[in-house]
Amino acid sequence: MNILITGGTGFLGSHIVKKLLDNNNAIVISRGIKKEYLSAQEMNKINFIQCDLRNPEYLKTILSSKIDLVIHAAGIINIRTDGRYSNDLIEMNLISTINLIETMVEKGIKHIIFCSSMTVYGIDNYVPAKEDSILKPIHFYGLSKKWAEEVIISYAYKGLINALILRYPGLYGHSRKAGYIYNIAKKLFKNEDITIDTNGLKFWETINVEAAAEITKKILKVWRWDNNYEIINCSYGEETDFINTAFKIKEIINSKSSIEVKKPLDYVRFYLDNSKLKKLIDFNYSFDEGLKNFLHKYKDWLKE
Repeated sequence: MNILITGGTGFLGSHIVKKLLDNNNAIVISRGIKKEYLSAQEMNKINFIQCDLRNPEYLKTILSSKIDLVIHAAGIINIRTDGRYSNDLIEMNLISTINLIETMVEKGIKHIIFCSSMTVYGIDNYVPAKEDSILKPIHFYGLSKKWAEEVIISYAYKGLINALILRYPGLYGHSRKAGYIYNIAKKLFKNEDITIDTNGLKFWETINVEAAAEITKKILKVWRWDNNYEIINCSYGEETDFINTAFKIKEIINSKSSIEVKKPLDYVRFYLDNSKLKKLIDFNYSFDEGLKNFLHKYKDWLKE
């Protein structure tokens, strides 16, 4: 299968590329190469093309009817707790998606998987949040992903494309030197004392990026494209508490750090319902096992 992956050198995109390399011809387009995510050997196995999705004319020279599937993982994350507008989010997450879909239609490419986010939901939903729950993002990043979903659904509703929208929680994992779990684990491995401040957090859930990529591969293997579009939550389907996670990491690595929690807490219970996902694939993932494997497998990297 000829698969084009946008954002294929980014965090999620690169892990999806790794899972698909053995049995597919991977065409990766990205604004630039992030060498921390794909090795030189892995780069040699893909057809890499540097392209900014904001340039539709150049995009038209890259896409062709020979492409069987587009996995759209390109985009930027910029979560502002002040609620202010971000032009970069509109251009990179919305306008780029419109350019991509328009080019797909023009070139006769029917199938797309869109890597979306749990941030399209709001904090007033019934827990766990199902795919048909209220979409009420609390910041512009979530809003930009919601708008991108709506663009894709609009094209799919008219029969111009077949779309599968996958909503992931926040991602953590190897090679990304950022994020809550990375920062907490790094300090705990050094036995540094920690203060947790949840101001502005509102809600939280996470999944290991390797599990997210494996789940994506499993879905792709069984997906039949019978409907114009479908939405699936790609999560563990279990509650993962923000503060308890820090104490779990401390226990797993036997850290001597002390953990202080600032009050009041500024987040509510939240996690994604994954019953639809479990009916579709062989599901053998859990938050605790993923966290333990990450901490043990990459402990040297976390200690750097």
